[in-house]
Amino acid sequence: MDGGFNDITVEVHTSVFTAPAVLPLLTRLAEPACTSGAFGRDQADEWLTEQRRRAETDRFLIAIPFFMAAASA
Repeated sequence: MDGGFNDITVEVHTSVFTAPAVLPLLTRLAEPACTSGAFGRDQADEWLTEQRRRAETDRFLIAIPFFMAAASA
């Protein structure tokens, strides 16, 4: 709105994944959080180990929201 846009809409679509193939995404998400100091390496490693364990026992689930915005100028 501050940029002069009108008729602004925002939608959220959430994708749910249960396949172990998504595990590398979690690693890529955890790395910046460690680097920024949001949590420690030990905590991240423990969490990633738990996610791997869940994947091995068919208990893995991750939901990722995708926000889509549109507007006219």
